[in-house]
Amino acid sequence: MRSITLTERETEYLFRIIDSSTAISLRHQFFLWAQGEVQSLLPHGMLICIFDEGSGQSVSMEKFSRTSINDATFSELCRPDGGVMTRVMSAWAAGKNQPFLLCPQNPNGIAYKHFANDLKRDNLERIAAHGMFDVNGRVRSLFAFTQISCALTERHAYFLELLMPHMHIALVRMLFHERDCKHGVTVEKSRKLITDRETEILRYVQMGKNNLEISHLLDISPLTVKNHVQKILRKLNVNNRAHAVAKAMALKLTL
Repeated sequence: MRSITLTERETEYLFRIIDSSTAISLRHQFFLWAQGEVQSLLPHGMLICIFDEGSGQSVSMEKFSRTSINDATFSELCRPDGGVMTRVMSAWAAGKNQPFLLCPQNPNGIAYKHFANDLKRDNLERIAAHGMFDVNGRVRSLFAFTQISCALTERHAYFLELLMPHMHIALVRMLFHERDCKHGVTVEKSRKLITDRETEILRYVQMGKNNLEISHLLDISPLTVKNHVQKILRKLNVNNRAHAVAKAMALKLTL
């Protein structure tokens, strides 16, 4: 049995993550939380969440990523008949409710050999995954942290165990809120909050492009881009570009 003691800083990080998780009910809040506070203990580029309601309901597959990933690539990762995430979920489920780490530096990582080509091909680098079972032993949720640049250790596995109940509850709360407010979100989308040009610019912002780069891509002046960005912030009622991207994702305006 492993014995891991959190440092004072890690304890502070953990408290902040747990405390801030209680306020999550919207998609952009989950995005900012996963790409913000959670990064302090589990640094990653993309988080993939799988949630199965059971009773014949469809399985939800969500991505929260700093980098752009198109729908075709994401669908391939989560393909039911052999996609990387499906195989990771199966491997985790067979591991007696233990965190599942895929890392080339792990001396005991026999499983890594079975995923190495996929991780390299899809630029996933390393994967740290854990989830929750229901009382009948059925997989209810899985959280797969990917695009991890540092070597994974038993410490990361311990962080996963500590965070998993709170991540599960935050995801369930988000999905429940979206279902409960589905009609209202659809109405808000139908109002066409931002123009086609603003949507185009917001997609480039999501990709990490600055105003000068966007101006070159669209053959307009940097000042025009800046004005468009300011209008986007006002229309979405947010304070910065990161919040604009997150809210656009929540309203499905760009993805």
